[in-house]
Amino acid sequence: MKRRYANKIEGDYIQKRIEEEYFKGYVCKVKIKNVSSPFIVNNGLSKICIKDNDYEWFEVYPDNANYAITIMFDDNANLIEWYFDIAKEVGIENNIPYEDDLYLDMLIMPNGQKIVLDEDELIEALDLGKIMQSDVDLAYKTLEQLENKYVNNFEYLVEFTNKLCEIFESKARVK
Repeated sequence: MKRRYANKIEGDYIQKRIEEEYFKGYVCKVKIKNVSSPFIVNNGLSKICIKDNDYEWFEVYPDNANYAITIMFDDNANLIEWYFDIAKEVGIENNIPYEDDLYLDMLIMPNGQKIVLDEDELIEALDLGKIMQSDVDLAYKTLEQLENKYVNNFEYLVEFTNKLCEIFESKARVK
């Protein structure tokens, strides 16, 4: 299991604590800088660029949750995807949010399509003794909660994202 911190990306970094009825937790905005070459990944459907100069990411760390969300926008403020890291724990250390990655991931495309990623990594981690069966159970339970909260309630995800863009005075919006 890897611990990932919010400030791991090079660029202009702003972190805010949000205490609203619709969300309690930390949100970090990163305007990505100094990328030597675009970072292109296969999301299970196609190859897409998720990181390049002037891309904007919102990293979302909800309180009392077992996931973090990275909302990715390109340099023209177009939504690329919502990426959900399922985590054993989300917290804050030295005033920086973090998540302890549980391997299983989900992404939601701008059209609402869901893609589950890295199930093989989750099972391999269990087989190698890096995690326990209870961690696997937590990962799948969290995946189900994410599907109910965001996939089955896609309009809420869009509204939530646009609220974050307003809070951070970003030109990005989900249309």
